[in-house]
Amino acid sequence: MIKISVVCPVFNSSHFIEKTLEAIVNQSFLPYEVLISDDGSQDTTLQVIKHFVGNRGGNLTWHIIENKHKGPGAARNSGINKASGDWIAFLDSDDLWAKNKIERITQAIISYQQMNFFCNDELLVRKNGNVKLLTYGRNYNKKFDLQPQLYLANMFSTSAVTCQRDLLVKHGYFDESLMSAQDYELWLRLSPFIKLKFVNEVLGKYIERDGNITSSGLVRRFINEIRIAFIHRKLVSNTLVFIRLIRIIMSYIRQFIRYKISI
Repeated sequence: MIKISVVCPVFNSSHFIEKTLEAIVNQSFLPYEVLISDDGSQDTTLQVIKHFVGNRGGNLTWHIIENKHKGPGAARNSGINKASGDWIAFLDSDDLWAKNKIERITQAIISYQQMNFFCNDELLVRKNGNVKLLTYGRNYNKKFDLQPQLYLANMFSTSAVTCQRDLLVKHGYFDESLMSAQDYELWLRLSPFIKLKFVNEVLGKYIERDGNITSSGLVRRFINEIRIAFIHRKLVSNTLVFIRLIRIIMSYIRQFIRYKISI
């Protein structure tokens, strides 16, 4: 039996968490358990969650974890620690899953038993309603090592990742000192041990919100990505470190331009 534990960190998510919870209970194949890990929300997030679970939680096993505010990495770590399933599927509180997400990932785990890390495609839903297909595995070449490919560009989205819990327990949790990009840092740290399979199906939606793209948020993510590039520079050659730094700078220049145009 494949036991998938869903870890969902939440923080001041009262306006959209219900849709995310609906995406879980409406799965064609239910997960083993759901761990909602609250990062010290100051709005009515916990009340919304508890009301939903009490009235519409169905036959699922729910765990609501209340934490002090330490950031999304700490909230995810708390969920991982309390999970009892063999696999962890991450779902951020403002993202959505297709109804067959758990079913298709379970089938993939059974079909590729030597793999310990699965990532599916997503749709990016922008604030203006435009939709973009995110095909995470399109640039991955399985003939080459994952580490340099992942170092040059993040190929995973947290809400699209399902991995063995032991992989996280043995080789590291999310870095709680990072308030952004902590998922990318973890993937890099795990990369020597990842046995990867991309599931080339759209099984989720990443929802762009006002809080995702602020000037201060872009600056923090830029600084964190530069920091991560230096932390993990020993994974690759100096040439690739230089290329990665240039890519980060160019990417955030484009993001700042888009941000200025949108306000």
